[in-house]
This record gives sequence, C-alpha cells and structure tokens, in this order.
Amino acid sequence: MPSIVVIAKLLTAGGDARQSVIDALDKVSKYSKANEPGVLRYMLTVPRDSLDDKSVYVFEEYADQAALDAHMGTKATADLIAYFGTNSSLFSGSPDIATCETSSSFARPECATATDPYIAYASIDYKEGTRDEALQGWKYVTSETQNNEPDTLGYGILKDKANTITINSVELYANETYFREVHAKSKAVQDNRAKYGEQVRTAFRLALLKHVAGYLHR
Repeated sequence: MPSIVVIAKLLTAGGDARQSVIDALDKVSKYSKANEPGVLRYMLTVPRDSLDDKSVYVFEEYADQAALDAHMGTKATADLIAYFGTNSSLFSGSPDIATCETSSSFARPECATATDPYIAYASIDYKEGTRDEALQGWKYVTSETQNNEPDTLGYGILKDKANTITINSVELYANETYFREVHAKSKAVQDNRAKYGEQVRTAFRLALLKHVAGYLHR
C-alpha cells in the first residue's frame, strides 16, 4: 500500500508570525516522532529565496490512511488547529494543501540525519490522460537515481489525489551542487524530460527549500 503524503504551503504574516507558526508545528512534529511510528516524516521548510519571507512548506508522510486518521485524532493536532484558529493574524492568506499517494520513492538512512539538505519540491501539471504514462517515466528516474546517485538522499514521486493531472515531487540532496550538476544533468532526467517534458506538461512549479524544524524521515 502506498504511503500518503500531505503537503501544505502556508502563507504567514512573516517575521515573528512565521516563526510562531513553525514553532507550533514543531511541537506536533516532536509529538509525532516520539509517539506515532506511522508518521514517517514531518518536515518543516522555508524557501531559500530570501525574498519570500512568509511561506512555510510542510511535508507530512503517513504509512497508510490509518496512520493519517490516528494523527488527526491526537490532542497535539487538535491543539494546533485550535491555536491557529484563535490566532488567525499569524497568516496572510489561505493554505494550499495537496494530499498525495506515493508512486515511487526511496529514502536513504542518511536522509534521517542530514543537517542541511538541499530540498526541491516540484508540482507538475500534465495534459489530460497523460499522467499515468508520465508516472511510469518517473518510476524509471527514481530507480536510476536510487542506484546511481548516493548523495540524492531522498526522492518521492507523488500522485495528487484531488488533481488528476498533477504529479508532485519531493527531493532531498546532500547539497545544491549535487542537485544541479549531478541529478539535473543525469541521463535519466534528461531522457525523461525529452519524453514527458514540454509536449505533455502544462505547468511546472518549483520551490527550493531549507529544512528548519521537524524530522526529515524515520
């Protein structure tokens, strides 16, 4: 059964408000790490682009639907929802939330202990009827990356459950140079782009992120 990944882009009011949001989420991540083995990842990130000083990207991965349901029923989650509800001034806009199923992925042991991985999050839209074939292409990229790129620490290709044209990816690298000079230039990535690139993609959104709290993976 594929794991479930929930991705939330939160628009805070910036400054101290963003830090307060991160701190509140980090309390939940600490609870999950200590008490919920089915919560495989609770990763809190912010854009590396200093011009974006308001966004927080949250990545939560659950072993299955039961783990997600159990997490939503915890007091830690209830307290977080209540805190955000009574402190709406912390936010400057509505959240953008995607719930996904994992199509192909891996996480190396080093992923859990990395101190400052370079994180790339992409959301890609495809022409109607082409996503399933594109997912097969991404499965090959995932396999080749796992077999040939030791400093690609984690890689997840995700099928958006609500948007039938969307594939999301969450990728963790040892550093920026490895992402740009090794992975992006690899034959698997270049071949995938040639076959499933501009001719079938209708939108490509990329965020380059820094881990600031929570845990990268169990």
